Amino acid sequence: MKNRQNLLNKVLNSSAEEYYHHQGMVIKINNLTEVDFKKLSLRAEEAELKYYSENYYLVDQKNIYFNKESIQLLEKKIEFLEKVIAGSYKVPHLSRDNYTELGVDIVKGLDLLKKYQKNNHNQASFLHYKINLLDYLPQQRREFILMLAEEAAALNYNLYLVGGQVRDLLIGLPLNKDLDLLIEGDLEEFFIHLKKTKGLEYDYNNKFSTGFLHNQYGYSIDIASCREEKYHFPGSLPLVEKADLFSDLYRRDFTINTLVMDLHPERRGIVYDFFGAIYDLKNKMLNVLHNYSFRDDPLRILRGIRFQILKDFKLSAESVELSKKSLKLYDYQNLAVERVFAELKYLFKAQKDISQFSALLLNQIPVLKLIEADFQLDMKKDANFLKGEKLLAISRENNFTVNHFLVRLIILFYNREESKIKQWPISEYEAKLFSHKEWENVDAKFYQLDDPALKYRELESYQPEELIMAAVINYEQQFVEAIFSHLQKRTEIKVPINGHDLLKMGLKQGPEIKEILLKVRDQILRNKFKDRQSALNYAEDLIKSQYD
Repeated sequence: MKNRQNLLNKVLNSSAEEYYHHQGMVIKINNLTEVDFKKLSLRAEEAELKYYSENYYLVDQKNIYFNKESIQLLEKKIEFLEKVIAGSYKVPHLSRDNYTELGVDIVKGLDLLKKYQKNNHNQASFLHYKINLLDYLPQQRREFILMLAEEAAALNYNLYLVGGQVRDLLIGLPLNKDLDLLIEGDLEEFFIHLKKTKGLEYDYNNKFSTGFLHNQYGYSIDIASCREEKYHFPGSLPLVEKADLFSDLYRRDFTINTLVMDLHPERRGIVYDFFGAIYDLKNKMLNVLHNYSFRDDPLRILRGIRFQILKDFKLSAESVELSKKSLKLYDYQNLAVERVFAELKYLFKAQKDISQFSALLLNQIPVLKLIEADFQLDMKKDANFLKGEKLLAISRENNFTVNHFLVRLIILFYNREESKIKQWPISEYEAKLFSHKEWENVDAKFYQLDDPALKYRELESYQPEELIMAAVINYEQQFVEAIFSHLQKRTEIKVPINGHDLLKMGLKQGPEIKEILLKVRDQILRNKFKDRQSALNYAEDLIKSQYD
């Protein structure tokens, strides 16, 4: 695996090719960096130029060049292609017979670019970066997906790696084992072929043209046919129709998740960027793909918020406004709450500070209305969420095991009825702890007890999440310090004897065993002794006193 450092810059600073089918031939456009385009413009002889638009495009007798960094790239490309289609521009062509790269019909390509323009993707084009990105993948992963691509090619199908794996590879994030693959071809036939030739098992969903490929490496491999999705109502599951790669990518959430790595043996490792995603990656910007994206699937709003908080991206102003508009205008009552919680858990389970979720995002984007339409973020909830984040941070610093998801859920939905909580897709333990609110029974002055053993007994029946909630409610320095002191003691306190030791001393099986062990623990908490022999002596004295 090659060094991934500055991989994104390497792609940004390289040229990209683009292909359009036109009149039985192929038009190739070379998209250059602004520096390279300016150098070319200065060198070009005026006599050799056929068409020239300063700082935008240049056409000579053999080649077409565009400045891919121009903020008017899309506008100028649409203008250029319209002139080619109209016959106003006579441009160089390549023979289609020798053409093996991915291309798009010029009329369809123009229609798509106009659609992208309406949704403010001003650097969108059908760009091919001829960097072999496969070289930067771990060897085992690379070899496995290339094997799959060869089997797809044997059926005259194209296989692509899309989404998060390509995105994270480019920006140097750790790669998880989730591999999302797209196939241009019959997915079910591909699965049958893989089982026959490689013995690989699969699960196939005919309704959505998707499937899961089992493998010996532990990869989570989802494969889908290139498809379009149509939604009967906001938040509904989609009606799926087969489509091409371009249309499939346009149905996704944000531009940064539309990058594609070609796996075909003849085009292996080429990166396709159709929406200016490379630049959005560079700027760490979340740009929604089209104006109906959140209407169709409001979970994309949650996903964008998660990206902003956990991966340090930023929702664009347009994405924020579209989120607010969609949540205000559309009725999502038919959205399955299980889907909302599945997405929410990714964020709420995070072992890091997510105070931004409340302090910034919930005040702008009321996304929790997807769980309950009447959800309101009042000042008290906002303040308690920030307190909770500080307390969870202390828990992490001390390696305490605390269910972050549950604490955050309780704070934001504090007064929800037990009947509603039971309807949520959370565990029975989580629902019970939430509903009973035992933390409200913690004595607010327990920390004033002088006896450390009695202080410990005051809190030992409570779960860590309940103690964190008690600290949120009683957010006072001495109380908070005492709570964490107790949690620390839980991890440290060790009783050096056990029930077997007491049975050997002649104590009969029964509740007395637990009571004597607790008394031994009390003495350890009082720093009366720590070693095993002292504990044995103390227990023996207790037993003798019972029988005297």
